[in-house]
Amino acid sequence: MNRLRIGLIGPGAIGETHARAIRALDDTVLSAIAGGTPEQIAACQNGEDVPAFVTTEAMLANAGIDAVVVCTPSGAHHDVALAAIEAGRHVLVEKPLCVDPAEAASLVRAAERSQLTCGVVSQRRLEPQHQAIKTLLDTGRLGQPRLIEAAIHWYRSDAYYAEKPWRSEAEHGGGSLFNQGVHNLDLMLWLFGAVDSVQGKTATLGHTHAVEDTTAALLSFASGTLGVIVTSTALPPGRPAVLRLFTDRGSCELANDSIVRWDFADVAEPPSAAGVGSAASDPKAIGIEGHVAQWRDFVQAVRERRPPASTFRDGFEAARLVDAIYRSAAEGRAVGPNEIAAEAIHAS
Repeated sequence: MNRLRIGLIGPGAIGETHARAIRALDDTVLSAIAGGTPEQIAACQNGEDVPAFVTTEAMLANAGIDAVVVCTPSGAHHDVALAAIEAGRHVLVEKPLCVDPAEAASLVRAAERSQLTCGVVSQRRLEPQHQAIKTLLDTGRLGQPRLIEAAIHWYRSDAYYAEKPWRSEAEHGGGSLFNQGVHNLDLMLWLFGAVDSVQGKTATLGHTHAVEDTTAALLSFASGTLGVIVTSTALPPGRPAVLRLFTDRGSCELANDSIVRWDFADVAEPPSAAGVGSAASDPKAIGIEGHVAQWRDFVQAVRERRPPASTFRDGFEAARLVDAIYRSAAEGRAVGPNEIAAEAIHAS
């Protein structure tokens, strides 16, 4: 079977991660690169003769590709992803889908009209412990959900933000909730369902830039259960991300990729992922296995004509939940995610 030919938009740190993951699979091949500096392009080429284009438009017009992966700064995802869809290419967008929920809704509409395979990177959904817990929750074996907690107690130095200024810019999702916490926020939505309202607080505690580096929020789920998420990049030396789930039959706790507590007496503890690095103090500590799993699922979705593990609509829901938390913090009131970009998404 022919390999899926991938065009990479936005070489850089996460672009290089995708290039390595694409190269690790027999079903994918990196066939073009758009944008970036000569050094970034060379890092993604890894010595191979991969054509490089100055612009996305030039790549879409001239490269022999089936799909693209969008690895630009978060606030610049919309236009290039839309251009790729309009050019008839399947699209995988690095998280978050968009910083602006209205732009995310625009991509949902375009994707669903096109009937192309369009997904957003949420590789933590694919880890075996999360897959098993999702199945156990959906089948009722863990009981009735009552509470879910996520904690991202991480640290990022001033040098991290200085290296790439967009990391400290709100318009590019540089805050701790959007840039570091969105994976766990996505897991909370995936496991416990839709959120009716949020109450959030934000602060900048450990850095000099204006965007928040610490957020705390209370989530009220449509099911009646509650959730709490705390994200920070101002807590040295940094600890592995934690996710805790509580039901009427027991509880469990996960630290990064491992189940560290399992209190469901009549249900066997699921296996944990192996070798997923913790980004508690160093984003480069994360390996490529999660992205390899994401690409494996994406290729299968293209071939089977099914939705990928995380769709554009999933990415939209995460984006507007983050926006609701930020709006709640700014306005000092509870905010419903449905207040945000509701008309835009309902138009799809």
